[in-house]
Amino acid sequence: MNPMKQTLCRRWLNQACRACVWLILAGGLAHAGWAAAAKNRSEPKPASVSPEEQLTQSVTQWVGRQQGVRPDQVQLQPLDPRVRVQACARALNMDLPFSSTETVRVRCPEPVWQLYVRVQNGAPDARQGWNAPTGGAPVGEQRRQVLVTSTHLSRGMTLQAQDVRLATVAVPASAGTWVDNPAEILHAEVLRDLPAGTPLRRSDLRPSILVKRGQLVQLSVGQSRGFMVSARVEAMQDGRMGEQIKLRNPESGRLLTGVVKGPNAVEGL
Repeated sequence: MNPMKQTLCRRWLNQACRACVWLILAGGLAHAGWAAAAKNRSEPKPASVSPEEQLTQSVTQWVGRQQGVRPDQVQLQPLDPRVRVQACARALNMDLPFSSTETVRVRCPEPVWQLYVRVQNGAPDARQGWNAPTGGAPVGEQRRQVLVTSTHLSRGMTLQAQDVRLATVAVPASAGTWVDNPAEILHAEVLRDLPAGTPLRRSDLRPSILVKRGQLVQLSVGQSRGFMVSARVEAMQDGRMGEQIKLRNPESGRLLTGVVKGPNAVEGL
């Protein structure tokens, strides 16, 4: 074979080999793409959890651990319909800000917000433990000193010291249910109508609104650092004891954040 033909044959073989390699690579890439697409079709996407469901799950699990009951025995009282739960990018934090064990404060670190949730145990013997019997005798009564209403109280009323009195009465023996400390009614309102002489349950109360939107309130700053500066600012939203609310300086228009510490009293952050 003359040199010219040998050169042409070598070129043709090189081109054929390159074409084969390209086909092999293209086929592999296509197979990988089809496999990935098939995997995406076969694997269901996890269902997203709504902010309300995240709040309910977190609170019931936390209360269950605190009280030694199953999460399904913990019931949440409905939130105010005007309250919209925001999605939280991180785990929710819970604590008990008051002496009552039935008011849980829920705080989100990102974005920063907090809510108060009323909880109660769904089973009468829930506090007896995780394996409490379900078919036993009804919980008996006991005589104990508790707060009872001195007069008829209407739903939404803010309690005063004269509205209640200590009395020894027969009540169901459910520990932690009855209010026996007058300090627990401080800045609290009743959630239902209560006739005079009614023993007061913790589930009958919730923190009352101490700051109302549009009101001028006293803002204090620096108490924890050894000095104090105070100013009158406008509340941009209602606030209960311990809640963070938005404020506005009426002179500069600057927006601020503070924690409700009492009637028309806020501590700056």
